[in-house]
Amino acid sequence: MLRYDSRNVGDVEIFTLSGDFDALGAAAFRNHVVPHIELGRRKFIFNFCGVGFIDSTGLGFLVSILKTTLKNKGRLRIACVVPVIYEIFVMTKLDRVFELDETEAGALQQIQGTTR
Repeated sequence: MLRYDSRNVGDVEIFTLSGDFDALGAAAFRNHVVPHIELGRRKFIFNFCGVGFIDSTGLGFLVSILKTTLKNKGRLRIACVVPVIYEIFVMTKLDRVFELDETEAGALQQIQGTTR
């Protein structure tokens, strides 16, 4: 089961996730995030420190969230990806699509340096 909470740091919304990023959890998470985008939020960090599993549907939902974010002139970074999840990003070449950071602080520094 995917769990998440959010907090704001300036104009950046940080979602801390834990559990399995599978079809059920990813769909609920996407339904939670998209309204934030539609309300004008533009900068997001997904902290994956507690995510131990992601399936193809979860990856698809991440791509969908990224596309919606970019379409609305926003930015999304993913932080603290554990090694097993990072390997999946590399195998699927999604490490070339997503902006990945080792730490939340690093992601925050990178995203705050943008004007979008």
